[in-house]
Amino acid sequence: MAIHIAVKVTVPPGRTECMGETVEADHFTIPGGPRIDGRVLVSGNSQYYVPFVTIRVLSPTGDQLWQQQHVYSETHFNVGARGPGSYKVCFYNPWESRTDAVVDLVYFTLAHLRRGTGAITIPKGTQDTRNKEVASQDHMDDVRRTILGMSEFMQVIQGSQKYLQRKLERHQQTMESNKRRTLFYTGLEVGALLVVGLVQVLAVMGFFKPGRSFKISV
Repeated sequence: MAIHIAVKVTVPPGRTECMGETVEADHFTIPGGPRIDGRVLVSGNSQYYVPFVTIRVLSPTGDQLWQQQHVYSETHFNVGARGPGSYKVCFYNPWESRTDAVVDLVYFTLAHLRRGTGAITIPKGTQDTRNKEVASQDHMDDVRRTILGMSEFMQVIQGSQKYLQRKLERHQQTMESNKRRTLFYTGLEVGALLVVGLVQVLAVMGFFKPGRSFKISV
């Protein structure tokens, strides 16, 4: 299972979108137990409604491993894997959301975050005996499992970095949007004040036009 699962999808109200990734049997030979790990960001394009989604993680047999409802902003899941096969993460946008939900699956991967006793042991003896023992199948299997576990852990680190970068980009977009909205309403307010002030000045000047006379009757 690789970290190349990193996509952004738009889910309309009442629809469900799923993504899947296959976990090979080799991953279950690493001590510690494999876990499905992922991070999700949720946003929308509507100015009037805030979308929310229900997120589910499914096992290769279709069993639900994890669920969270009413995800408005972000979430993180980390659940134990149940054997090799295709794992899915599904996003459901209910009708109550009333608007499209933009779901950013920052990463969806597998990693042994809780390692067991899988350290590489350096054999003792002379150079020849060490070379023979290192070349043995058992020792090569230990090396392969350790390298695979380290690769998975690096995938999670890279995914976390992408997640922080996406959050920073989203905060910047929110700040820029708020700035534009604030400038627009401030300009509109200043324009309205100028118009009201000009109308008041013209009204006052109209009372003092030259040639206007007032008659007083007795």
